[in-house]
Formats: sequence, C-alpha cells, structure tokens
Amino acid sequence: MYTQIFTKTMYTLLGSSVKIDQLILKAKEFGFKSLAITDHNNMYGAIKFYKACIKHNITPIIGLLADIESTHYEKTSILLLAKTNIGYENLMKISSVIQISELGLITQEYLKKYNQDLICITPGSSGEIERLLKGGNQEEAEQSLGTYNSIFNDVYLSLHPESDTKQTSLNQKIASLGTKTNTKLVALNEVMYLNKDDYEVVDYLKAIDRNEKITDYNGQTSNVDDAMHYLMEPDEFNKYFQDYKKAIDHTLRIAKECQVDINFDEYHLPKYEAEQNIKSDDFLKILCKKGLMKRIGKNHKLEPVYVKRLKYELDIINKMGFSDYFLIVWDFVKYAKKNDILVGPGRGSAAGSLVSYVLGITNVDPIQYNLLFERFLNPERVTMPDIDLDFPDDKRDQVIKYVKDLYGKYNVSYIVTFGTFLSRSALRDVARVMNISSVRIDEIIKHIPSSQVQIKQAIEESVALQDLIGEYPQIKRLLMIASKIEGLPRHTSTHAAGVIISGKNLTTLTPLQKGLNDIYQTQYEAKDLEAIGLVKMDFLGLRNLTIITEIIKRIEQDQNKTINLSQIPLNDRKTFNIISRGDTTGIFQLESDGMRAVLRRMNASTLEDIIASNALFRPGPMENIPHYIERKKGNEPIEYPHDDLIPILKPTYGIIVYQEQILQIARKVAGYSLGRADILRRAVGKKLLNVLEKERSYFISGSEKRGYTKETAEILFNYIVKFANYGFNRSHSVAYSMIAYQLAYLKANHILQFMAVLLGSVIGSETQTYKYVKESKRHGIKILAPSINKSLESYKCENNNSIRMPLLCVRNVGYNTYKSIKTIREESGRFTDYYDFVKRTREVLSERVVESLIDAGALDEFGMSKKVLIENYETVIDYCKFNSSGFFNDKVKYTDIDKEYETEELMEREKKAIGFYLNTHPILNFTEYITKHKRLRPHQAMRVMDETNPSTFVGYIEQIRTILTKKGDKMAFLTISDDLRAIDCVVFPKTYESQKNNIASGTVCELTGRITERDGKLQLVLNFAKRLHSTM
Repeated sequence: MYTQIFTKTMYTLLGSSVKIDQLILKAKEFGFKSLAITDHNNMYGAIKFYKACIKHNITPIIGLLADIESTHYEKTSILLLAKTNIGYENLMKISSVIQISELGLITQEYLKKYNQDLICITPGSSGEIERLLKGGNQEEAEQSLGTYNSIFNDVYLSLHPESDTKQTSLNQKIASLGTKTNTKLVALNEVMYLNKDDYEVVDYLKAIDRNEKITDYNGQTSNVDDAMHYLMEPDEFNKYFQDYKKAIDHTLRIAKECQVDINFDEYHLPKYEAEQNIKSDDFLKILCKKGLMKRIGKNHKLEPVYVKRLKYELDIINKMGFSDYFLIVWDFVKYAKKNDILVGPGRGSAAGSLVSYVLGITNVDPIQYNLLFERFLNPERVTMPDIDLDFPDDKRDQVIKYVKDLYGKYNVSYIVTFGTFLSRSALRDVARVMNISSVRIDEIIKHIPSSQVQIKQAIEESVALQDLIGEYPQIKRLLMIASKIEGLPRHTSTHAAGVIISGKNLTTLTPLQKGLNDIYQTQYEAKDLEAIGLVKMDFLGLRNLTIITEIIKRIEQDQNKTINLSQIPLNDRKTFNIISRGDTTGIFQLESDGMRAVLRRMNASTLEDIIASNALFRPGPMENIPHYIERKKGNEPIEYPHDDLIPILKPTYGIIVYQEQILQIARKVAGYSLGRADILRRAVGKKLLNVLEKERSYFISGSEKRGYTKETAEILFNYIVKFANYGFNRSHSVAYSMIAYQLAYLKANHILQFMAVLLGSVIGSETQTYKYVKESKRHGIKILAPSINKSLESYKCENNNSIRMPLLCVRNVGYNTYKSIKTIREESGRFTDYYDFVKRTREVLSERVVESLIDAGALDEFGMSKKVLIENYETVIDYCKFNSSGFFNDKVKYTDIDKEYETEELMEREKKAIGFYLNTHPILNFTEYITKHKRLRPHQAMRVMDETNPSTFVGYIEQIRTILTKKGDKMAFLTISDDLRAIDCVVFPKTYESQKNNIASGTVCELTGRITERDGKLQLVLNFAKRLHSTM
C-alpha cells in the first residue's frame, strides 16, 4: 500500500481533469486510507476535498505545489504538505502570498516566515534540484538542498515512475544525492487525470490555456511521461518503485504525520467596538430602544405589541450570539445614509425583523405587514442571520471600501466563483485547439439545444450528431474530448454580491488572492466559507436604486422640491391609476407584459395587491392568479380547508400565497413554535422526505392534542405539502414591492424626470433606448434630437415637456469624443455656426463623426439642411486650412443651399445615426389606411390579449430571425413596431411556408393573428400577412 501524495485536481485550472468526488471514490476503491490534494499555487478545492475524504473515512492531506524564487532559474517549485493546523495555516499564507504577488511566487524570506509544521518535497520535473541534476550540476543541486534544509525541518527528495531511461537515470541521481546528504526519499506520481486513457484530455486543457493548436503541442498523442499521470493501483505503483521500497514506506510515514483537523463548529465574526466599551448586547439594546421610539413612538408612548416583539427578538439574538452581526450591519448602513447613499427597504427574510427595522437596516414595519422573525432567524435551527442589502449600483463599492478600511484589508474580502466549461463553450474551446473551422463548429453546436444540455445527452437525442460522428473521425474526437472537460472549472470570477467580514486575519481561515478595487478575494467558494464559520454578507448593487436616487436629484434641481421616500403616501391615486392599467414600463418587478396583464385584470389598487402579484407571478403559483383575481372581485366563492384557517388565509382569499402562512397554519393547527414550523417549511420546499415523515407524525399528534381529528390533521398536512412550494417569502415581496411602488409614484407624479433618468440608464443599448423613447412619446413627452450646443452627458429635461438626447446616443461618438466636444464648448463658448463648429473641432472629430452628428440632427440649429452640411464639409475644411489665422472675414460659400435629401433617405440616415426612428416612423405613412380599415397598431396589443378571435395589426417589421425546428422545418420570429411600441411575432412552420413572401425586414405589413403571452411578454401568433405600400 502507498499514499498518493502529489495530486492536482481540476482546481489546477486547465492543468488537470481530476474531479474531487471521482478521485475520492477511486481512492476508496483502491483501499487508500489517506490521500493528498496538492494543486498548483492555489487551495481552491481544499475544503471540498477535506470534507469528501472525511465522509469516506479517508485521512485528508492538505498540500500545495508552490512556485518559489530560484537562484538558478526564473522560478521553481516545491511540494508542501501540512502536518498540523499550524502547517495548514502556513500553507494558506504561502498560497496567499503567491496569488497576491506580482511575480506569482514566494520568496525564501517569506518561506522562512511560514515554514512551521510543513513537509517539503522536491516535486520532480519542475523542481530546482531535479533540473540541476539533469544538467549535471551536482554541486549546485547540493547547495539548493541545503537551502531547503535551512528553511524546513522535514525535507524529502522525490522519485518518480521510471517511464523511460531518462527518468531511471534521474531517480538514480536523486537516490545518490539522498544517500550523500542523508535526505529521505519518497515515491511520488504526479496525478493530473484519473484514468490511464484520459491523458489526452490534459493535453487539450493545456493547449486551451496556452491558446495553441494541438499540432503545436506534441501532435495528437502525449509522450510516454505525460501518459503516466493517473491514479495508480497499489500493485502497479509498487512495481514502478520495487527498487525503492523505503521510498514507498515514506508515503505512509508522511500520511501518518499529516493530521490536520479543520473546525467547522465556530463562527468568526468581528467584534463591534461599541462606545465606552459597552458590551455588544447592551449597546444593541440601547440602539433598538432609541430606534423604536423614533419609528413607532407617539407622544413618547409605545404600543405593547412592539415592545414585546422587540424584547423577544433581542433575547433570541443575544442567546444566539449575534449582537455583533447586527451592529456591524447597522454601522455600514448608517455610513451609507450619512453619505446620501440610498439603502433599499429590505431584501429577503431580513424584512421580518423588528430589530432590523428599528436600527434602520430595513424600512419595512414587520408588525404592520404581518411578517415573521422566525422566517429570518430561527432559534431552533442555529444558522447565521442573512441580511442582504441593496445599494445603488454606482455606490455599492463605496460602502464595501468603508467596511474594508474599518476592519482591515486582511479581514474583508470578496468571494471567488468559478466559470465552468458548459457544453457549448467546451466544444468551442476544443474546436479552436483542433483548428476546426467556425462554420463547422456552428453546424455542430446548433444540435446542442442549450449550454445546459450535456454533450452525451445531446448525442443520444440527435440523429444528426450521431451521423456526423459516424462520418467524421475529427468530430467524434472533438465531442469525446469536449464531453470529458465539460463541467470542469475554466477560470475564476468574483461572487456578484458576497463579501466576507472576519474577526480574524482571513489568511488563518482561507487563502486569498487578488480581487477587485484593491480588495482581496477568498480562494474558497461561498459554501466552503460558510462551512468554516465565515460570514457572507451580500452587498447588492441595484440599478433601480440608482435610478430612484437620480430621479429625486433631478426633481430637486428642476422643481426645487425634495422627495422623502419614507413619507410618500402609499395610497396615491395617480400611482395606482398607472399600475392598474399596466402602465408600468420602467417600474421594477412590474415591467413584463405578463405582470402588466395581471395588474390590469386584478385592477390593483393597494400595496397588498402589488405584494401578492409579485409573490404569485412565478412558475407554479401562476396557476392560482385567475382564482385570486376572481375571488378578489367576488366572482368566485372563497373556500377554506378549515374554518380555523380563515384568519390566516382571508387576506389572500383562501389561497396560500406566502411561506409565512405555512408557519402560521402549523402553529394554529398543530401547536408548532414558529421556529419548528420553519423547519417544516424548509423540509417541504427541499422535498426532504425523511424529515417530512417525521414532521407528519409530529403535526398529526399536535393537531389531535388541540382537538382536531386525525383525518382533519391529515388533510391539513397534505394541504401544506401541496401548496408549500407555491408559497413565496412575504418579507421579500413586501420590501421589493415598496421599491416598485416608489418608482411607480415617481413615474405617476414626475414623469419627465422619471423618463429622462430611465433613458440615461440605458445609454449604449439602442433597443432599450428605443423602447423608452416610445414610452416617453406615449406620455406626450417630446424627445428632442441631440444638440451640439445643448446636449449633456446624459438626457436632460427641457421646457417642462421635452427631453434632450445626449451626444453619446450618436453612433461613432464615444465618451472621449463627447469629452473633447464638451471641453471645446466650455473653453470657447457655444458653436455659432457650421464653420465655427468645424474650425474648432476638426482636430478631434473625423468626417465620419461629423456626418453621424449631422444625420442625428445634432447640427440642425445651424439652420442648414443635412445634405448641404454633409456635401460642403470638405469646402469648410479647406477654408479652415486657408484661413487658419482668421485674417480673412469672407464667409464660406456653400453650394446647393436649398437642397435636402428625400424623406425616406432622411429617415434612414437618422436611424443609421442613432439606431432607430426618432421624429418619424414608417407606419405614420399609413395612418389614414389604419383609421379607414380599423386596424390596430402594435402598442394596442394588450387591448386584445384575452380575445379568442384573431385581430389585425399594421406594423413595421424591424427584424426577422429564422430557425429550424427539431423536425427541420423553418419558422420565424419577427419584431414589429409602431412609433410607440414594439412586440414580438411568431410565425410557425406552416404559416411561414405560406406567408414568407409577404414578410420582409424594413417593410410595413398588415398582420393577422392572436395576441398571446409567453415568458411574460406579449406576442402575435401570425396567421396571415399582407405587405402594404405607401400608395395605399
């Protein structure tokens, strides 16, 4: 028997194909009692490896292949293994230094600092000693070994399987050096793949990493040594080292010495330093009492229900040891508010906490909205509280920087994530290495329905792929290699929101690496960090908060009016008018076509209607929407599974809409505590059958004790199980519905500023810009073309009913170009005429940019036609060169000053310059036809959404996308528009075959079909099309 000591897993990115779970199972099959992980310079997989080993009764050995400085080479490597927890901490520090260092290695100075309880092993081909011996430099090799011995107490020289005479010779030299220096030998095999026939997979991974073709990388087969790096059975391993049996024994000796015990039962929260050394529990209590009086107090009196709830929550928080957590969150929320950074009203279950509310962490009164603390923090299931916070997406980093500066750069970090090879990306990467043409790979990939479909499944389901495999050996090889790298991590990335805040230096708990914005990033993923007791806090950047902040700022600038979101009325008539008619473009959570339809059918008139809509508008619960609406309107009887549930289900018309209702039912019927009821909710949601059966017995027993029959108890338990998956977190729904309402309020009462900011938020997206331009027009707002003198960096309000486009909306005008124009304008004043403009900007603007500005209407204020401006550009340039000193007073003589392009060409030029029609639209040429024949326009689609009979529209076909169905039939997806809205149109195969000659991009057509809803969007299912001409 031996211990496998040198193992690179898939976390040696693009250098190994070893998946940890498969490695452990293979090791168990071979009878291993211990096993090592030694990835190159990183420890990404260490916790996963450790836990998997423990699960299968294998002793985990945590190690690292570390790049170090060398006196003989640019760098070299050593293999390090942790003997104890101190050694494990030193490994994390060494890995952190390597990953943070600009050189990507660790110096001897740092190695001496972090050398305790580490075993050092020379690694083989990448090791300095081996390279020196191969080059005949015996003396230098001895000196290097002496250096290692001066740093580490335990040093081994490694021997490797003798795959050829070169390795045999090297082993002999290593053994001789060991004898001469009295250094122990150890038998190693560097494992990079599990099975012997997978050696080529690593070749391809390395070629992908180096961006090489496979023909540039040892041809299509590896050399003999490359084919040795698999996990060997003990007998095979022993055979390779039969002349070095003591070296095999040393693998077992090392395994016995390596005893790392990672603690998964301790939290590592920082301590909040309260004023005057007040204990955290006491300080939290003081803050909460002050906050409660501020929030709820009337005439210095408090309602008993709030006092009782606050005491209950504080007792639990104190008992669970989480006072510091709440104080830490309170502190950075306080910082945000003091620095005019808008904080979201709440997110997730944290809105159910009164403590969070009175501290100002959330802005939702949990008692007013009937929210449950136990849904947030369960005293019967000890887990960390999870407060996720929303900040404007342009201010989030500022808050995180404050936290980092407060607690220290080694106590705050971002969290690593991994981008993995999905089916399509794996195929593309391997195809590039194999030098397969993009046309061929596109042909293959179209048979993979999506990146979520695995390659093997796609082959099984696709006859076309099977035919390609049978006909082309290269494609067979491509699919085989790609399927083996599918699911492997390809690169690191950063968690979208998570930040770790620790009370200890993080390098004692997780290795670090470079991160964003001068903040380090953990090498362990979120689940691993949670397992070792580190607390993840989610700082989310929410675009809608940025929009709200900017709208309020614009209102103050334009109208000298201050908006306080906490004081806006929650029953504003104008607000509910736009919500109830589905006029919700630009409103968070309420913008999709499907949600608009729900709000219209519901005739939403209260915040509770928005809260319910957000909870119901999801796959599954959607089927209850018609019942909810009809019951709300009194058109359907309200039924309850039992009269005792009426107080719980009455607000939602007898339907379970919220998870909190499940907790309340369990408490009411079976006497559950709310904490125990939350365990039931989780069990139902996660389909934990063993827990469910236990809870069923407990529920029935509890129900019988409270006077219910067993039959009734069974019915009610089954009712919970049936509808629990449909229940949504009410706390989250309330908080996000508040953001939706705030945006709706701003739209209803300050539409000009609302649309200006909304448009500004999508600069760079022509599709979204066009959508919001249409929305503005629909509300009677005039969208003004860009102006070379008046346009700013973003959209601005003018004349109480107009919005001016920025120059950045013009194609070919980037940010640097805009800044140049702005600087010239600020330094020398407005551009007075075309000549003045060209003269002052000719050094920074190309002719192409000037033409784009002209076509966009940015120079219309000069009072000249677009044709004259464009055709006289060279004349003006020549005059500028001739009269560069400004000595001559003669004016430029323009030619053809009365000429202008035809209307159609002006329209196309405008569209080319800004991406859409601004001041006109092709459909407007058919206004008389539409009126005469009583046709609909795309913006009227919602009117006929529920109708069964076909409707006829007149629309402009912006684009057509055709695809092949699984049967090989062609169908099409169209985008049709008028000047106010665009909608989708689907043309199924039979209709496409009969109507394809009647539809074309860039034409106006009469389109007949039914309006349906798909994925929350309206679409026209086409039956018939007729092309229209302007002469009609």
